[in-house]
Amino acid sequence: MTAGTVERSFEGFYADLDQVRSASGVRHMVKRFRLRGIAEPESRALALLRAHTPVDIAVPALLGMELDGTEETLVLSYIDGEPAGNAQNPDAVAEQIIDVVTHWHTQRGTAFEDLEGAQHPDFASAYRADITRLSDWLRTADRFDETVRHRILALVADVPALLAPLSDDTPVFIHDDAHAGNFLAADDRLVGVIDPGRARFTHRELDVFHLADAGAALDLLPRYLARAPLAPGWEQRRLLFSIWDDVKHARDADWRDDAWFTTKLDAFEKASSSFGPQ
Repeated sequence: MTAGTVERSFEGFYADLDQVRSASGVRHMVKRFRLRGIAEPESRALALLRAHTPVDIAVPALLGMELDGTEETLVLSYIDGEPAGNAQNPDAVAEQIIDVVTHWHTQRGTAFEDLEGAQHPDFASAYRADITRLSDWLRTADRFDETVRHRILALVADVPALLAPLSDDTPVFIHDDAHAGNFLAADDRLVGVIDPGRARFTHRELDVFHLADAGAALDLLPRYLARAPLAPGWEQRRLLFSIWDDVKHARDADWRDDAWFTTKLDAFEKASSSFGPQ
């Protein structure tokens, strides 16, 4: 599956990637996952993303998949572009990114899906299913500072009140990792989007909190909020979603960083004390 000349290599969070040129001159990407159980869900997410993204924005096509070797591997079509944060005209590219994100969020689903694909009648029950599974894992996970573990698990009690302002919202399509590094640009034009998380129909805020994760010069989060304001309590929810997303990363990538979690937990507590219940 890797025949050809490796032109560039990248180290991602879950996988190592090679940019390969075949003997015929065609480029493709080979993505080798460090842990098992991620490649197949990502292949499904890519198919959903291709179906729900504007046709003039490229999404990698699945060319091959190997699940039985020493490493799970995806072979993907190549998109000629660089991370959007490197664009020479960041304002234009940033607005094009928000065009795509808002396009996703206009496509409605019939139910809220959790990370395992189960459907729920409301966002609160879908999110509760996700953090219940993550909490069960976190309680016995190794290499966590006990204070950090306790502080994360204590957040579960805050979830009902924080999600209450979203009770009447509808499920929409999300990428699930919509930070600037996953958008590709060329000649100051958005050309592609890559690396979805568990793309699915759920609440748009699970996309929106990622907009601030990378590419600070693009100001993606303020641009989105200017077009599509969010319900009260957003700042606390943003941090809540980010913390539990990092618990998922810890589980799925065998990653640990107590200082990272402590910084986010402190920020959540500060936001809660500053704004109070909303």
